[in-house]
Amino acid sequence: MRFSDLKFIGTLTALSLASVAGQAIGNDTDSGEKLPVVYTVEMNGQMGTDIHEDMMAKIVEDAKEVQPDVIVLKMNSADYDKNYHLMRPDPKEFGKFELEAYVGMIRNFQNELAGTRQVIWVEDSVGVASLIAMSWCEMYMSPGARLWGLQKLHDVAQNWSDEDVREKMEAAWEGMGKGFFEMGCKGEFAKELGDAMMDPENQLSANFKGRKVIWVSNFDGLWGIDNSEEQVANFDAQSAEDTMLSEGTVESLEDLMFLMGYREFEHNTQGDEIAAKHKQQWRRAYEKCLSTYEDMQAGRGMGNSTDPARQLMARKRMLDDILRQMTRYNAVERRMNDEYGLTVDRLKGMIEQIEDDIRRAREGGRGGRGGSFGGGRGGGGKIR
Repeated sequence: MRFSDLKFIGTLTALSLASVAGQAIGNDTDSGEKLPVVYTVEMNGQMGTDIHEDMMAKIVEDAKEVQPDVIVLKMNSADYDKNYHLMRPDPKEFGKFELEAYVGMIRNFQNELAGTRQVIWVEDSVGVASLIAMSWCEMYMSPGARLWGLQKLHDVAQNWSDEDVREKMEAAWEGMGKGFFEMGCKGEFAKELGDAMMDPENQLSANFKGRKVIWVSNFDGLWGIDNSEEQVANFDAQSAEDTMLSEGTVESLEDLMFLMGYREFEHNTQGDEIAAKHKQQWRRAYEKCLSTYEDMQAGRGMGNSTDPARQLMARKRMLDDILRQMTRYNAVERRMNDEYGLTVDRLKGMIEQIEDDIRRAREGGRGGRGGSFGGGRGGGGKIR
């Protein structure tokens, strides 16, 4: 018999086996058993704005109504893209260091949905998002995923010139960071993992005792991760799986569910929809605030009136518009605060001052203390 004939028979056999397997799956579906419901949450974009505690609170309430069997949080938040030769990072899009808010967000999510199996699937994570990824006990990663970027917690403290203060700030930031590791069932080795992933001076390797990984703060272990004193320990999908930090590497939701022991499932996308809607709405509000503020800085939108009271009223209307959006979306406030020093409380004070100036202008006095707003964007534009 020729090889081509053997190959043809082998192909028929494989097809036959596949058909039998398909029938078996079909029989399981036809048995009347309820398929497990998998509720997915796309955590896509900037930490602290696109991925925000308000958004996650809405998802918690929705998931409590759905009562899924599994919740899959898919993390895709990277401060730097993968084009290492032509990187053009946008500092405005770097993750926000709102660590206390994130701790509350994660605890609320995990506690309120404690009866539901929760996993995090890291598609890509560089920056403060990696703390969030480390906060769940069951982690999976995509083939090209990165789990990087926690050196920023160390770098934040370097802004202090006084050495004693700097050391205290390092300890405080890194101590908060280790709390995320503890939430992710890494309490026994939170110090070893946290120190290596947040402080470039620390090393990391791993030993194995059966299925248990023993992390050590040097490079003497069986599996070396980081022996550099200039950079922190970073993981890719392979190194995370090799050291059992990740449960496995998956290319699709179907792959993930198969590894988790589910051959079939019902996919609920309501969490994805809530996350996408939040991202669209806050970014639209932010662009409106930005446009209004820049018009006000440039003197646009004031009309042609030379009456001081009318000019002040126009400025007040613009500030009222900005305040409305910032009050509605905390993500907008965070961006406007970082870029221009504008907070809700600061705006309220400015509006009150303008209202006083309007009254004085109408009474024939001199107004205008509320009419000076500093320089333009990127040139001393923050209001202090």
